[in-house]
Formats: sequence, structure tokens, C-alpha cells
Amino acid sequence: MSALAVLLLQVFCCLGLGAATLRAFRADAEMTAAECWTIAFAIGIGVLGWLVFPLGVAAQLQPLSMTLLLSAGCVGTLLLPRPAMSSPVGLDAVGKALLAVVAVVLLLDLVEAVAPAADADSLAYHFNLAKDFLAAGCIMFVPSPVEGAVPLLLQMTYVPALGLGGETALTLWAMTSGWAAAALLFVLCRRHLGVNGSLVVALVFLTTPAVVYGGGSGQVETRIVLFALVAAWGAARALDTGQVRFAALAGLGAGLFAAAKYTGLLFVVAAGVVLLVQRRSLVHGAAFAVAAVIAGFQWYTWNAIHTGDPVFPMLFQWLGRDDLTMWTKPYDLFFKEHYFGGENPLPQSPLWLLLYPFSVTLGFGSLLDAGRVGFGPYGLLVLPFAVLGAWRFRDRLPMSPLLTYALIALLFYVAWFFAGGSQRVRHLLPVLPLFLVSVTAAAERWRAVTRQRSPLTAAIVVTIILQLGGHGLFSLNYVRHLAGGADREAFLTRNVNGYFAVPWINANLKASDRIFIQERQLRYYLNVPSYFGSYLQAMIELRPGATDARKLYSQLRRAGITHLLLARDTESAGGFYPAPFDKLQQTRCLLSLQRLEGQKVQSRTLPALVSSPQPLDVLRLGGEGCLD
Repeated sequence: MSALAVLLLQVFCCLGLGAATLRAFRADAEMTAAECWTIAFAIGIGVLGWLVFPLGVAAQLQPLSMTLLLSAGCVGTLLLPRPAMSSPVGLDAVGKALLAVVAVVLLLDLVEAVAPAADADSLAYHFNLAKDFLAAGCIMFVPSPVEGAVPLLLQMTYVPALGLGGETALTLWAMTSGWAAAALLFVLCRRHLGVNGSLVVALVFLTTPAVVYGGGSGQVETRIVLFALVAAWGAARALDTGQVRFAALAGLGAGLFAAAKYTGLLFVVAAGVVLLVQRRSLVHGAAFAVAAVIAGFQWYTWNAIHTGDPVFPMLFQWLGRDDLTMWTKPYDLFFKEHYFGGENPLPQSPLWLLLYPFSVTLGFGSLLDAGRVGFGPYGLLVLPFAVLGAWRFRDRLPMSPLLTYALIALLFYVAWFFAGGSQRVRHLLPVLPLFLVSVTAAAERWRAVTRQRSPLTAAIVVTIILQLGGHGLFSLNYVRHLAGGADREAFLTRNVNGYFAVPWINANLKASDRIFIQERQLRYYLNVPSYFGSYLQAMIELRPGATDARKLYSQLRRAGITHLLLARDTESAGGFYPAPFDKLQQTRCLLSLQRLEGQKVQSRTLPALVSSPQPLDVLRLGGEGCLD
């Protein structure tokens, strides 16, 4: 099938699966048509990922089975209300201008979607896992924390897109599912804001640096927004109506969040606590918990079966199996010290809990990724007006769904900050929309009462101009690609570190070979088996300071490695890092096949400013007598 046909099939499948789920919860009757369509799609994405998992376990990741699954899901679209049932939306001049800007953003995102995938994380594991599972015809356990042995609900939706429609269907699906978050946010905003205010919130979200950076890629945070919004909406409706069905719907959304990322467990706690602090806490809490467990259990059970630790590797020291060679308890201690120490540069103190949002926005402190994938200035600019609005209408707050949204976001933020996993700001992206709608609605209330439009309007205009400029700069890379004739190889060479080695490897190595690489982003484009060597795996130990060449050689052989792609040390006469590779070369265990020269690119947005030479060598692993 063509990429567009597969995209449409998967979109209608998600709509159908979500509509059937809403009907099963008997929740669709109390929703507007727009809410029904957007919430159905959000839930349907999670249900599709949930259903692909048993197909993968049963080794049925074949075109026929995936086509049948997508086709069956489409039947549920018959349960959706007709779009004409929703009242037409009138737009004034401001609304039309905002809609025009949204259209420009959509066009820029579409240009990115039709270009080859270039995001390093996506190529390393998000998209590559789907490719590997399809090649094997089943789901395999990947003994690598952070990148492999983690909840993979959303990556399961990449499998049918890639398997049936190829890479273009996959990148179009990434764009579509990312835009679905903005659509749902707009629809939920309409309960609290006018059309223009809702468009502002959606536009601010779409142009947020973290969304621009990851929304069109395989990174999951933008798509998890869908689950967080469903959970928060369900919790608010449960508190407002007292109906158990909405508490269960909130549990479904929270459980899907947990099935997509470990931080979802913190979200389950945050949403659960909000539901429990009310008079129907017992029945609502039970419904929420059952739905969350059913939605989220798969990947935690998968990890427990293979390692003993359902949240591998967090509890591995206590629950991990002792008979594993792929991950040992001594290595687990090394990994946690190395990884978590580097991922948490700020003290986990009450003071830094308060300062963190300002640090992310204003750029002080040593925060990872904050400069390029932050949340922009909108929150800080609008917050003063939101505080004034909340105080002015404080008597109405206990009855407002906005309080539910704000409390869930706040509790998640506090739990996330002190959990100690990683302080990368993009991990907070799933609850950013809850914050945006809360502060915008409160600020609008203040503006309506005081009739002081200029300060808030200025904050909105400044934010949109800055963020749209950043989005345009990011998209120039993709615009040049299309304007220059869409040369795929040239684009990948400019944007993917080390890609210049891929054509030689694909042309000269065989399917029976296996190449060891330390440039993880090459995995997706290699057509021969590969193995990524880093401290995120223990089968080939590469701890800093390792010097045992014989042990390294034995581990390489055990892993089936026949060739290696290593970065050449330009400061010495052919040395390699880590140290054991030096000794293997000196003992003729590494035989040079090809020397390759290229440019190392640190930024896809501004590649010319930070590029540098990147020499790489392809080597063959010698026979067993090379160490004698």
C-alpha cells in the first residue's frame, strides 16, 4: 500500500478503536462531537499500541495480520457522531489570523514529515525498534535501559505504519499523531476559552521548542500528551458528575501514559491522588486503578519475565534475577551512578523545585537540553496575570475543572522532580498542556474583569513571534532539502552523524556479518545486523578505564561481532577509545578494511556553525589466535 493509504487506514483504525472504547465506557453520550472525535483518536492510539503487543508476542508481525487489525479497527468509526452535529465556529479577524499562522506551522511540519528521518533518538531506538521487530516478525526483549527495556506502547503504533507503508508512512504518522495532541488541546480548551483563546493555546503548544524538536520525530512525549489530557479530562468529569465511568476513563488515560513511559507511573499517582480527595474516593479510586492496570501492565510484565524487575533497572538490585549475563547487579550499580548522576545536575531540594521552571526558561543552571527543547517564555509571561485571575475568582476554584488540571500537573511535577530519574525538561511535556490551559483561562478571566488587554496580548504576541521564528529556523533544513531536489543521501549525510559510513557498510558487508558501532543513530539506516556498544548495555562492557583486551575480544565474539566501526583518535597514531580497542589493534585482532572521512554535525538546525572532521574506520575482527 502507498504511504498515504496506510496513514489513512491507521488514522481511521485509531478513531474506530477509540470510539468503541468510549461506547464501552458509555462516555460518548455526554460529549460534544468534537470531543468525541479527538478523544476517540487519543484513546485509539493507545488501544492500537496495546493490541500490537500480543501480535508481537505471538510472532505475528506480518503484513496480513497488521492489515486485518487496522481494518477491523476502522469498523468502530460507525459509532462516531457526524461532524455536522457540532455547531459551526465563527472566526473574527484575530481568529482568522491565528488560523493562518496555524496553517503555516502545519505546512512547515509537513515539509519535515516528507523528509527522511534524521532525529538521533528516533534512529537509535524509537524507529529502529519498530524496524528490528518487523525484521524478526516478533517483539524481542532488548536488554538496554533507557532505549530498549522500557514501556513501548507508542513504538508499537510505529510497527504497522513502517511495516505496511514504509518510512514515509512512519514519518507522516509521527506528524499526524503529534498534531492530534494540539487538536485535542484546542477542543478541551473550548470548554474554558473562546475560539481565539483556544487557538492561542494550541498555537503556543505547537511552536513550543520541545514540540518543534520532538513532535515530528519518534520521540514519545508529544504523543503522550494525548493520554495525559484524556486522564485529566476524565478526572475532572468524574469529580464534576460523580460518575464512575469517567474515573475509569481517567484510569485508562493514565495507564496508557504508564505504558508509554516510566514517568507515567508518577502521573498515575498524581491523577489518582486528585481523585481520592473527594467523597466518592473509594469507588472512583477502584475504577481508576483497575483501568490503569489493564491499560498499562503489558510492558512491566514483559520486563519482569525477562529480568525479574518490572521497572528495569530501577529495582534490579532487589528484584533482578541473578542468572543474567546480559545485566548483572555490579554493572547495574555502575550504570545508575553514571547515568543518574549525569541526568540530575540540580540539587533535589525545595528551593530548586521552585527555581527549576525559571532556570529552564531563563537559562541559568546546568540543565540538559533546556536551550533547544525548552518550553518557551509563555508560562512566565502569562503567570502573573493567571495568579491575579485565580485570586480574583478564588471562590469558584473548588468547582472548576481547571483546578483538577492544575493539581494533576503540579503533583506530577513535584513527584517527577524528586523521583531523580532525569531533569530533562522535555519529560514534563505531557503535562504542559494542562498548565497552558489553566494559566491562560485564569489570565483571560483577569483580562475580562479588568479590561486591561494590552499586557496579556503583548505576552501572547511576543511568545508566538519568538517561537514561530524558532520553528521557521528549525524547518529551513527541511525546506532546503525539498528545494534542492530532495536528494536523500545528501540530506542524510548533512544531518546524521556518521552517515557517510553507511553506504560503504551496506555495500560491502553481508547479512551474515554483524558490525559493532558506537554511533547509535546509524542503526536505522544500516541494512546489515549491528550492535550498539555503550554503557547502556552490559554484554560488551565499555566502562571508563577498561583495559582488559582479552575480555573485550571474548565478549565481541560471544555477541557475534565480525566488524567494528570506530572513531579514529586524531591526536595519536591510530589509537582508539575505549582503551581495550588499542590493544586489540596492536595484537592484530582488529584489521583495517576502510578509512572514511566525513563531518561531525552537532546541530541539524545550524550545521555549518559546529561541524568538525569525523574520521571513522571499518575494521574486521580477527580470528581466535590473534591474542596469542
